[in-house]
Amino acid sequence: MKKNLFLRLCLILMVTLSLYSCIHDEIISSSDSASTEYVNKSLWKQDEKYIKNVMKVYAENEAEIKKVNGIPYWNFATTVDSFDESYVAIPVVNNEKVVSVLKVPRHGKNIYFYYTNEEGDLNFFQGLVFAKTKKAGTPDGSMAQTDGMACTRQWISMWFPDNEQFPTPETGSGHWESVSVVKCKSIKDECVGVVNEFGICEGDTGDDGGYPYPGGGGGEAPQEEEETPCEKLTKIGKSSDTKSYMNTLKGKTNDTKEHGYVLAEAGGTVYDYPVQGEDGKAGITFTLGVGDKIDGYIHSHYTGLLSIFSPDDMFSIAIFLKNNAIKNLDTFVIGVVTASGTQYMMVIDDSTKFQTFANGLFTGNSFYQDALDNYSLMYNDFFKITPSNSAAENERSFLNYIETSGSGLKVLKGSSDMQNWQSLQLDQNNNVVPTNCN
Repeated sequence: MKKNLFLRLCLILMVTLSLYSCIHDEIISSSDSASTEYVNKSLWKQDEKYIKNVMKVYAENEAEIKKVNGIPYWNFATTVDSFDESYVAIPVVNNEKVVSVLKVPRHGKNIYFYYTNEEGDLNFFQGLVFAKTKKAGTPDGSMAQTDGMACTRQWISMWFPDNEQFPTPETGSGHWESVSVVKCKSIKDECVGVVNEFGICEGDTGDDGGYPYPGGGGGEAPQEEEETPCEKLTKIGKSSDTKSYMNTLKGKTNDTKEHGYVLAEAGGTVYDYPVQGEDGKAGITFTLGVGDKIDGYIHSHYTGLLSIFSPDDMFSIAIFLKNNAIKNLDTFVIGVVTASGTQYMMVIDDSTKFQTFANGLFTGNSFYQDALDNYSLMYNDFFKITPSNSAAENERSFLNYIETSGSGLKVLKGSSDMQNWQSLQLDQNNNVVPTNCN
C-alpha cells in the first residue's frame, strides 16, 4: 500500500513538473515578423496550411478586412493546438505593442475575420512577440465545455528580471509570470466586427460576412489526414529522450527482472518515471494516480522471456485505455527491448478497432489472473508466440496475431541504437515486409 502510494505521488509530481517545463527559452527578434512569407516563430507547432491560406485571403481583401491600426504579425500566429484548418489567432502590432488580435475561424466553406482587444489575448501575444526570455506551456484542453462551448487554453511564461543588467534566469534573480490565450467554439466566433474586452461584438456582423476558404470544404471542418505508424512514432517514440531511455533498458536485459519507464511529455521533452518488476518474475506492477495520463510505457524483457510483446504487455495497454490513462491515442507508444537483441514499439493505428480489441480482452477496467492465464494459452498454443522460438518466428507470429485479431495496433522495429525504425506488416505469403521510417 505504501509502495503504491509513493509511486502515485511521485508520478503525480513528475507529471506536474513536466507540465510547467519549457520547450525552450529563447531570445527573439521581431524585425521580420510582418513578412509576407510565413515562418513559424511561435513556440509551438502550428497548422501552417491554414495560416498560409488565411494570409492569402487577407492579402486579397485587406482593404475590407482591416478595421484597426497595426500590422498582422503572421509569424507569431497560433492555431492553439488545432490542425484541422479551423482556427487561427494573429497578433496585430503597432509601435512595438500588440494592440489587437485578429481571429479567423472557419465555418464550412467560409472563413471569418474579427478583432479582439481582450486583455488576456493582448498580454499573451505581447509576451510571445516581444518578451526577451520566455517558455511555452502545454496546451490545456480540459477546460469545461458548457452551453455548446469547447475551449482550449495555451500558456506562455515570461521572465521578469529584478535587474535588467542580468536579464535571464541564468544571470540573475527575478520571477516568471504566466499568461494564456483561449480558443473557444461559440456564437462569439460568428462575429466579423470588433469584439471588445467583454466579448461583445461591435460593428456589423452581417448575414454572411465570410470569405471563401481556398479549397472550400463542407459543412464541417475537414478531418486531419490520417497519420502513418511512422508519423505517429515521431513525437514520443523517436524523441531523443525516449531513445536514451530505450538504450538504458538495453543494458538491463541481462538482469533477472524487468525494468521500465512510464513516459510523460511536456513542451517537447519526454520525462520518465522508472519502474521495475520483481526478481525472477515477468511483468511490472505499478499504480497511476486517479486522473493521471501518460504518453508511453517502455520496458525490458530479460533472458528467457519473449523476444516480442508479451500477454502482460497487451493487457497493460488495454488497462491504460480502459482507465482513460492515455493522453493522446495518436502519439501513445508502448516499447520493449529484449535479451534477444530486439527492440520494438507499438502505436495505435485505428483507435476504434483498438477500443473493441481492448474490451474483448477482459471485462471491466481490471482483470483476474485467470483471464491473463487463458489469454497466454491462446498466445502460446494457437499463435505460437513462445520464448523457445527464434526472434524472427515470434515477429512473424505476433504480426499475424495483431492483424487477424483486428487489434488496431501497428508494430515498428528499431535498429540496435534506436536511430532508425521500420513499420512492419505481413504480405500475402506471410512474409514480414518492413517500411523504413527514416
